[in-house]
Amino acid sequence: MEDADIKQQLHLLQKQVEAGVSLLEETKLNLLSQVDSLKIEVEVLKRFITQHHSDFPRQYPPLKDTVTREIDPEWGEKTSDR
Repeated sequence: MEDADIKQQLHLLQKQVEAGVSLLEETKLNLLSQVDSLKIEVEVLKRFITQHHSDFPRQYPPLKDTVTREIDPEWGEKTSDR
């Protein structure tokens, strides 16, 4: 390969990497925004349930422990199903 061809290939590769990084950053910001929205939704649900079921704050921690043991958060499935 000629020196000019190598430089051109490196330049194109650099542009591809930059485009990939830009896409990753955009995706990261989008995901963070979605996570923030979910946090708000969960907090609204917790407050609503607490207002209508006064024993919810007492029952929530043991229920959360049980669900945490039973559900694989990565797949949203029961771990015993695997």
